[in-house]
Amino acid sequence: MYNSAMKYVIYDFNGTILDDVGVCLKAENLTIEKYGLERGPLTLDEYLHAFTFPVQKYYENVGFDWSKNSYEEVGRYWFDWYCALKDEYSVHEGVIEFLKKNREKGNRNILLSASSLIELKKQLKELGIEGYFDEVLGIDNIYAGSKIDIALEWIADKDPSDCMMIGDTLHDLETAKAMGVDCVLVANGHQAKDVLLKKWDKVVDDIREVELI
Repeated sequence: MYNSAMKYVIYDFNGTILDDVGVCLKAENLTIEKYGLERGPLTLDEYLHAFTFPVQKYYENVGFDWSKNSYEEVGRYWFDWYCALKDEYSVHEGVIEFLKKNREKGNRNILLSASSLIELKKQLKELGIEGYFDEVLGIDNIYAGSKIDIALEWIADKDPSDCMMIGDTLHDLETAKAMGVDCVLVANGHQAKDVLLKKWDKVVDDIREVELI
């Protein structure tokens, strides 16, 4: 358990709030098939060890060649499949309970994502969880770049000691460090636990292991 007194809890979305790893992997393998990568489909373990930010680098890790197809074209194809498979993802178990508990403590729930803000708000509404967040912060496109600039703008008028971040990737850790806030990583998202532990020791298996005081 990790204890932290805070006024704001900042959450990543994909992989932290949303259990969408299976959908992402399925969309990725459909994309790999579409563009004829010799490597063939990814296993879950391969995905969890290859995934990184920026996402364009992850695509390079699994074998995409931008001299043959543009990142924008490949990303759009993947995104179309991701949207088509939306009935297969859901909110992680324990997340709604955790969000409610944080509110009961008098804290605010802040959602920070490298997803398109328009799509993010649409997903929250479809999942019926938009009411659990006090602020929703996203980017202006679908290509999952860095969210650090958004994070720095948000925290500019706040005391970092009043905040903590919960995420599932090393990019979330990078974002937290840029803001100067504490971070806990949950190892049931888009990067393998051993990948997270190589860089950070505050790693749990379930968001319910993060203690709010």
